[in-house]
Amino acid sequence: MIKETLLLINLHASSNSNIKDQYFINKDVVYIYIYKALFSRTRKVQVKSSVFQQEPFPYNTIKVTLILYLVMALGFILEAISFFLFQLYSKSFAELITALPGQPANVSFKQYSGYIATDDQHGRALFYYFVEAETAHPLSRPLTLWLNGGPGCSSLGFGAFMENGPFQPGENGILVKNKHSWNIESNMLYVESPIGVGFSYSNTSSNYFWNDTRTAEDNLRFIVNWFEEFPYYKDSELFLTGESYAGHYIPQLAALLVEYNKRPNIRPIKLKAIALGNPLLDLDISVLAGDYLWSHGAISDDTLLLEKTVCNDSKYLREYYHGQLSKECKDVFNRVLDEISGDVEKGDLLMPKCLSSNSAQQFRLKGLQGKIYAEIDRRTRGTIPDPCLPDRIFTYLNNPQVQKALHANTTHLPYYWDFCSGPLVYQVDNLDMDLLPLIAYLLEQNIRILLYSGDQDAKVPLTQTRLITNNLAKDLKLVPFTKYGTWYDKEQVGGWSQSFGRLRDGMNLTLLTFATVRGAAHEVPFTSPSQALTLFKSFLSGSPPPRLHE
Repeated sequence: MIKETLLLINLHASSNSNIKDQYFINKDVVYIYIYKALFSRTRKVQVKSSVFQQEPFPYNTIKVTLILYLVMALGFILEAISFFLFQLYSKSFAELITALPGQPANVSFKQYSGYIATDDQHGRALFYYFVEAETAHPLSRPLTLWLNGGPGCSSLGFGAFMENGPFQPGENGILVKNKHSWNIESNMLYVESPIGVGFSYSNTSSNYFWNDTRTAEDNLRFIVNWFEEFPYYKDSELFLTGESYAGHYIPQLAALLVEYNKRPNIRPIKLKAIALGNPLLDLDISVLAGDYLWSHGAISDDTLLLEKTVCNDSKYLREYYHGQLSKECKDVFNRVLDEISGDVEKGDLLMPKCLSSNSAQQFRLKGLQGKIYAEIDRRTRGTIPDPCLPDRIFTYLNNPQVQKALHANTTHLPYYWDFCSGPLVYQVDNLDMDLLPLIAYLLEQNIRILLYSGDQDAKVPLTQTRLITNNLAKDLKLVPFTKYGTWYDKEQVGGWSQSFGRLRDGMNLTLLTFATVRGAAHEVPFTSPSQALTLFKSFLSGSPPPRLHE
């Protein structure tokens, strides 16, 4: 089952292979700059050397021969320089962060960041940010690895600085303490994966073409090598967490860890459980959003009927990612987008749009009304998610002083850091992989699984994740341990949940939990930080989400 689910797809069959062959000669690192200039959607990179331009060679044979020798010599020189720089800067290292620019005073926990090499020969390294638990004895707490999805989105930008990390950039680059940071309960490890995401990179051009299988294998190498840099955490219980397309990353990594622990003469990695937020698990189920959008008043009766009879979300995504979008699907989903409106984010139906500082000035109220508005804004800040936070994170992580403090971008990558825009090219047909057999396998291995859903997310609606949970419980003959009902964050309803499991040694063993998070979006910890922390705490303890008076 694992081999079938983790089937390696030949990257050379990718539709992008003609692009790759056109611009890359062998594995020379110099050609990666052409690649990054082509595929970085946010910034352009100027390449001045005529070696990289598609100019015709002169007809004189001697000149052609000389130019070819020069190209080969340049390739060897740059490859040698690349290898030297990788050895010098990007070996695995555990670098203590003395202080981040704008960091609050009296921070009691340690932070580390840097690169973990996953392939020395090809110069491949993943960037990580590690935050120890905010306690006097961090080794007494578990270790949690967090991955964002995409595929191709940054766990540093989303996970660490927008969702559940210790700090968020405020005005003027000053970091604000996140009082609901998950390092209150656990040591937190954020990894920018795969290569081509954020600050993670390779000196070999072909290393920017990835699929699920290669990503899982590289993530396993990362974990094994990371423990060599942080050996005192080898005995810690490990939890894997993530959201969205991490519904692919995390289960496949967990399965590899299960298999790794079966090897002879190795120290087992203590994988305990995985948690997936609004996860893509099965394209035929996870993304169907018609009924959800209609029930929220976001699309009309006629449009819902078109989604049910002409083209639904699964069909649209398959056609779109394979470059075969039909007129019927295009017409239906243009209508969907028109009715939802460009001012509403599909991942959060409640989130207001960000008005930049320049635009916001046009709408700022004057006089008494302005003072009242400012006071309301002051009181609600921290309780309502800030739609402009991503802009501040982008600015902060592109600050050279911040990168220096993070030990990031040590080889001066020829593009800006960005949330989801980088040189990565992903095997798009992997989106159609069914992860449910792998989820079932992990449950059979007694790996606990939490599936949680922000109830304002229309990208992967809660209705679909609940359907998947119920199907898994039925197929595996898991027994409901709780009735479907409300769980609580302090004295407030945090959402609805139900847990399933089986008897083991005469005791109830909770294996599968589904939970909604009330008012939350696709990125649950960002929009509902208090509920997310409560849910995370129960997940670590192996308990169902707390019910009233529990």
